[in-house]
Amino acid sequence: MAFLALLGLSACDLGRATQSELLARRQALDPPQLWRVEVIGRDGAVQAAVYVCADASLRESFTRTRAEVNGQICKDTTYPFMQSNGWALSCQVNGRPFGISATTVGDLKNDFRLDFGLTELYHYRTPKDPKPLTASQVRHFLRMGPCPSGWSIGDQAKPGRKPHNA
Repeated sequence: MAFLALLGLSACDLGRATQSELLARRQALDPPQLWRVEVIGRDGAVQAAVYVCADASLRESFTRTRAEVNGQICKDTTYPFMQSNGWALSCQVNGRPFGISATTVGDLKNDFRLDFGLTELYHYRTPKDPKPLTASQVRHFLRMGPCPSGWSIGDQAKPGRKPHNA
């Protein structure tokens, strides 16, 4: 009986942990890492770069990119078809259907590339229909090491600039 009472008191103690204590515990188990994220152009040159301080849950979002068309989120109309190195699904914006795919190449824990594509789908394309809207982007993710002192999870900065939390 004494063991149950002690277990109950321990559980209550967890409930009193402050947000900073919980964050410290999480960071001890999964220290945030600084990542350099580059957008690669068709010619292979870096078009833009940003540094991001990320924990495991934020790193997982690197490969789950969501598509937008003219600022509107493309809403899923199918479940994703999952593969070991990527996924594909159909989505819709303003009644217009699109296909999305994402593929990763490399080591997801240290250095990888994400190839992302979006294509408008026509079920019955007529000569009067405009060309399907297509977009693609290649991003390179490189783990640089621990986040710098003063950086928090979610902070990001362009090279040479101060970090801000997006």
